[in-house]
Amino acid sequence: QTKTSDCIIVSTMRFLTAAATLLFATAVAAATKDNNDECGLYLAASSTSDADTPKWGLYAGTDISRHSPVGHPELAIQTLNLGGSVQLSERDQTRIGVQSVALFEEYIWVADSSAGKRELPRHKGRIVSAVPGAGVLGGFNAKLTNADWDHTGAYFRQSIGEATPGTTHPGRGASTHFYNVTLRSKEDIPAGAEIFLDYGENWEDDDEDDDAELKKKDYEKVDKLITQMIDFFAKYEGELTDAAKSEIYDFLIRDIVNAAAGPKKGKQIYLLLPKNADELVQVKEAGGALLFSQPSAKRDIEWLKQNGKCMDQLVIGPSTIPHAGRGAFAKRRIAKGGLVSPVPLVHIPDKSVMDMYEVTRSVDGGGDKYYHRVNDEVIGQQLLLNYCYGHPESSMLFFPAGSMSSFINHSAKKPNAVMTFSKHPQHQEEWLTKNPVDLLLDENAHIGLMIEIVALRNIKEGEEVLIDYGPEWQKAWDAHVLSWDAHVAAGDIPKTWPIRALDINQEHKSKGFATKEEGADYPENIRQMCFLVVKDVKETPGLKRWANPKRGSTYDDDNLFDCGVVERIELEEAPPHGGLAFNYTVEWYDDDEEATRVINVPHQAIVFVDEAYTSDTFEKHAFRHAIDIPDDVFPKGPWRDLATVPAE
Repeated sequence: QTKTSDCIIVSTMRFLTAAATLLFATAVAAATKDNNDECGLYLAASSTSDADTPKWGLYAGTDISRHSPVGHPELAIQTLNLGGSVQLSERDQTRIGVQSVALFEEYIWVADSSAGKRELPRHKGRIVSAVPGAGVLGGFNAKLTNADWDHTGAYFRQSIGEATPGTTHPGRGASTHFYNVTLRSKEDIPAGAEIFLDYGENWEDDDEDDDAELKKKDYEKVDKLITQMIDFFAKYEGELTDAAKSEIYDFLIRDIVNAAAGPKKGKQIYLLLPKNADELVQVKEAGGALLFSQPSAKRDIEWLKQNGKCMDQLVIGPSTIPHAGRGAFAKRRIAKGGLVSPVPLVHIPDKSVMDMYEVTRSVDGGGDKYYHRVNDEVIGQQLLLNYCYGHPESSMLFFPAGSMSSFINHSAKKPNAVMTFSKHPQHQEEWLTKNPVDLLLDENAHIGLMIEIVALRNIKEGEEVLIDYGPEWQKAWDAHVLSWDAHVAAGDIPKTWPIRALDINQEHKSKGFATKEEGADYPENIRQMCFLVVKDVKETPGLKRWANPKRGSTYDDDNLFDCGVVERIELEEAPPHGGLAFNYTVEWYDDDEEATRVINVPHQAIVFVDEAYTSDTFEKHAFRHAIDIPDDVFPKGPWRDLATVPAE
C-alpha cells in the first residue's frame, strides 16, 4: 500500500474506534440497569464433587433461554509452547516444571474457541487458551451438558478500549487481544442449574456395558412419557380408584417401559421414576428426569445465596486507565467490605514455567509426538504471566479463574478494592502452610485456593474497579515505560504501529468488503478468511454455494479458510441472524492455493486474522510482570521460598 492509503486507513479506523468506544461505554451503562438486583451466575460446590476431590461449579442465577450467552464474555490468554518450553529433549514427566504445566493444562482449552489457533503456524508449536470463569470452572457431565463455546465470539469481538489504530504505546503486547470468548446455552437452563460444558468426545468415558447406560436422549424420551402419563391420569381423574391407578402406573413403568427400552435400560428407568403416579409432577418440577436423578445439579437459589458466591458483579468496558485497554466496572452498587469477585486459583508452584524457549518436535519411545526445548536460551516470557498473581518472595504463581476478574486494572494511588484469602469452607486454608512442591501431589491436584476481591469503600454502579498490583509491579512498569520510549527513539519499535486484524474487522462492522476488482489490498500481516460449509451448484459444475450444515454450525473454527472477495451483492435488507446487508462471491483457497468459487457468502462469515507471529503478543519489548498479592495477605512460611535472609 502507498503511504497516502495507509494514512487514510488509519484515520478512518481512528474515527471508527472512537465511535465504537463511545457506543460501548453507553451500552455498559445500560447493561448495569438490567436485572440489577439478580445475580446471573453463582460459584458454589459442584454436584460432581466428592470427599477426596472438592470441585467448584457454576450455577445459573436466572433462567437462561436456549442459544443465549451464559455469564459474561471472557478474555483468553494464548499460551505458546507452554508444555514444550518446560520439556527437555529426553522426555521427563517428573520435573516440577512439567508437573506444574500438567496441572495447569487440566483447566485450559485448545485455541479453536478463542480465535487463537493461528498465532503459530500449523505444526510449528502448540497453542492452548487460558479462559477464566467458565473456561476453568464450568463442569463436566456428559449427560447434563447444557453449554458450549460460540466459536465466532472472539473473531467478531467489538473493539473495547483498544489503542487507536496506528498508535504506539507501552501497553502494546501487555494484554491479550483475544476477548469476547462467549459461552452459549445448548438448551433452556433453569435458574439454579449447574453449568456443564461440552468438553469434547475424548472426555467421555467408555462404558463397559453401553446397552445399559442411559443416554441424554433416553432421558428426553422418559420426559415425554412422564408428560403423557400425567395427562392420562388427569384425564381420568375421579374415574380410577387408587388401586386401579396404582396398578396401571406400575404396568406402564415396569412392563411397557421394559418392552420399549429393553430390560437393562428399563430397569434403570423403573428405579428412577417415583413409585406413586401422583409424584410424577415432582420430576417435571425438578427440570426433567435427568435433573431429578441428580438433584444436586440443580440448587435452590436461596441455597446458592447462602452457600455460594455471586460471580456477576462486573461488566467489561473501556478502562479509564491510560494504555490499559479494557476494564472491569461494577454492575451494581457494592458496599464497603462487600464482595467484588470470588477468584478461585489454579496454583502453579514453579513460576519459571513462564520462560519461553525455542522448541522442536520429536517422537518418544512409544511413538508419541511431543515438543521440547532446542536449547536453554530464554527467548521471552508468556503473556500469561501478566494475568497471574504472585509475590516477589515466592516461586509460586496463581492463575485467577474468577469471572471478569482478569479485567480489573491497577491503581496504586486510588484503588477501591483489595485481595484477601477467602473464608469459604471449600478454600483449603491448610495449603497456605504447605511447601510449594507438595501442592503437586495427587491429593492436591485440584483447585483448592480462593482469593476474594472486596471493596475498600463503597463502589458506585458503573464505577471502574481498581486494585493495587503492588510496589514491585509499579517499579517494573515505570522501568518498562522508560525502556519503551528509548526503543522507540532508537527505531527499535515503530512510531506508527502496524494495522492489526482487530482494526480491520472493526472497520468492516459498518461497511462492505472490497472486491479484488476494486483494489482490495490488505497488509501482509493480515489474512482474510471465510467460514465455509458448501454445497454444489448443480447448474454450474465446479461452483459452490455457502450453506449451513444439518448438524453443527458453519461458524466453527474447523470451517475457517483463506479466501478473497470477488463480488459484493447488496441485499434489500439485513439478514435476520445479523450482519450487514451484503452477500459475496469469494474464492476459497486450499493449501495449494487452488481457488474454488463460492456464492451467497454472508457478510458475517468473513473475518480478518493476524498472520502467525505478527500479533502484539509477539512484541519482544512488551511488558511482563505478575500481579502481586499484598504482602500482608500473602502467607508467611514455606511459600516465601525466595525470601532473602537479613544479614546478622
